[in-house]
Amino acid sequence: MKLCLILLSVSLYAVTYQSAGFLRTVEAKTGVMSGVDIDQKGNIYILHRGDAPVAKFDSKGKYIKSWGAGMYRVPHVIKVAPDGTIWTTDNGNHVLRVFTPDGELLRTIGEVNVPGNDEKHFRSPDDIAWDSKGHLYVADAGNGRIVHFDAKGNFVSQWGKKGNLPGEFSTAHCIIIDKQDQIYVCDRGNKRLQVFANDGKFIAEWTGFGNPFGLAIVGKQMLSTEGDTNQMYLLEMGSGKIVEQWGKPDEFQLPHLMAVNRRGDVYLTEVKGGRIQILKRAPR
Repeated sequence: MKLCLILLSVSLYAVTYQSAGFLRTVEAKTGVMSGVDIDQKGNIYILHRGDAPVAKFDSKGKYIKSWGAGMYRVPHVIKVAPDGTIWTTDNGNHVLRVFTPDGELLRTIGEVNVPGNDEKHFRSPDDIAWDSKGHLYVADAGNGRIVHFDAKGNFVSQWGKKGNLPGEFSTAHCIIIDKQDQIYVCDRGNKRLQVFANDGKFIAEWTGFGNPFGLAIVGKQMLSTEGDTNQMYLLEMGSGKIVEQWGKPDEFQLPHLMAVNRRGDVYLTEVKGGRIQILKRAPR
């Protein structure tokens, strides 16, 4: 398997972020690109819907290894935990899986192929995030809820249900947490972003940027993907106000989940494109 980082020089709009190329396969078929994350060393982990769903690259885009063949039904997100372990969600098998950075399976959380809505089961979990204390929050999309575990993996609480009122979700598709432990959840289907305190208290609802598929914090701003219209939005962190909006089908092909490296480069998965596009801040 050979994979490479192809850098392009592209100037499409006078926007803050512009394309710097793609991380993509050359000879291997990797399938639909779903999730991406980056560890403290700059290693890049991707989750796709091909034969070996988890793939690891170094910081320069050089392929290292893949794993997970035959394990997944619908791979959705991959995240690097605060302790450096690699976590994934399987939307189809209703579980979270935890690996070492080299691909050794450490544990499975939930019960494979057994959906549920109690403290030990999920129904189509889509995303996960950790707060400053190492507490884990799961966007359990099929149940329309957020599930909160402490740093030792003990159940703490849950909130939400299917619906469109504040604190309810059509699909809790993505979740991120800022440095103040404020939680942001993509309510895909209800065309909004909901903001919560880390105890689940509803704070705000942000709208006006379509269906949010993925979120990434970039400094004092936030990027949101809109997979239905193939667009990107740059938002103010405190208010959700739109700073910039750009994109079209030949530029983005169903933009999905994102990760940001230490330099502030954004790695964007594109479901229909089967690729990961790299966005960099445009020179001013």
